[in-house]
Amino acid sequence: MTKVLLIGCGHMGSALLNAWINLRSYSISVVDPINYNKIQKKYSKIKIEIFEKTPNQNQIKKFDIIIFAVKPQITKKVISEYQDFKFKKNSVIGSIVAGKKISFFKNNLKNAIQIVRVMPNMPALIGQGVSCLVSNKDFSKRNKKIIEELFLKVGTIIWLLNEREIDMATAISGSGPGYIFTLIHEFENASQQIGFSKKISREMVLSTLIGSLNLIKKTNEEPLALANSIAVKGGTTEAGIKILKKYNTNKIIYKTFLAAYKRATKLGKN
Repeated sequence: MTKVLLIGCGHMGSALLNAWINLRSYSISVVDPINYNKIQKKYSKIKIEIFEKTPNQNQIKKFDIIIFAVKPQITKKVISEYQDFKFKKNSVIGSIVAGKKISFFKNNLKNAIQIVRVMPNMPALIGQGVSCLVSNKDFSKRNKKIIEELFLKVGTIIWLLNEREIDMATAISGSGPGYIFTLIHEFENASQQIGFSKKISREMVLSTLIGSLNLIKKTNEEPLALANSIAVKGGTTEAGIKILKKYNTNKIIYKTFLAAYKRATKLGKN
């Protein structure tokens, strides 16, 4: 039985917990002083260990995997409570904290050896997320397999080459759902401004997006090629695409990713 300790159970932590609680070969425990009562109530019928405060040395020593799932702004404070603990031999220290580097955990946890950073995203809530991963050189093949098994439960996994790439992934796949939800909101607003009801706008926009995504996935065509195949000369699609080009949509998207990437690297320095 592989014992996992999840430190923090907010939106992403709870998504991981929900995906892992029924795994037969894993035992999941949670530390969350803020949401302790809420978690106890929600999972009262499921046998999981819930800590209201930081576990002690004897309790920590039993865990094979310890995953920090707290906000970047409080990570320093939280991790200080674990800095002197001796961990189980071959244990994994994992982090889903945006921006915080492997060296941060290495420097602040005296006995941490095998460390992995993971950047999941919001669709993990329904098991359709993307988790990007990078580990330090001491990470064993056995632990890599265990971490893969866990995060495959919330969607696709992508191993990256270095931490610069995971900061880049934070800006794209990590924050990406937020941009997409914003665009969906604007799509719906625009369709209502043209004259459709909110209900019809929602159905039309979501169905169009889902159908388009499935088409590109099934055909494996380049997105621009598919766009050009619709945008016949003098037609409606061409008229709309001209507006997108006029207002430099490509530059807007690039600047969006770049701003998030810069923030991720800044969080890593704090």
